[in-house]
Amino acid sequence: MIIGTFLFYFFLFIFVFSSPKKLRNREKGSWKFLVFPAIFALVLAMLTVIKVFFIYKILLLLFVAITTLFTYWQYGAQIKSWLEK
Repeated sequence: MIIGTFLFYFFLFIFVFSSPKKLRNREKGSWKFLVFPAIFALVLAMLTVIKVFFIYKILLLLFVAITTLFTYWQYGAQIKSWLEK
């Protein structure tokens, strides 16, 4: 059951995070293309296992999104240089 949940979220996040530019440049950092969806899928699969309610999952995702946005504002240049390598 958890493997199916993980795979569902993994493929969903691959679809969400994929862009034509990233798909064309896959040779450079193909592992980076899969790392972020795998991490988010693992977190959501674990939250499914511990029976966290749907609304709390949405609130947790919003908190993570806002924190990521603030991080990007602070360290945007370093993140861009890391993703382009």
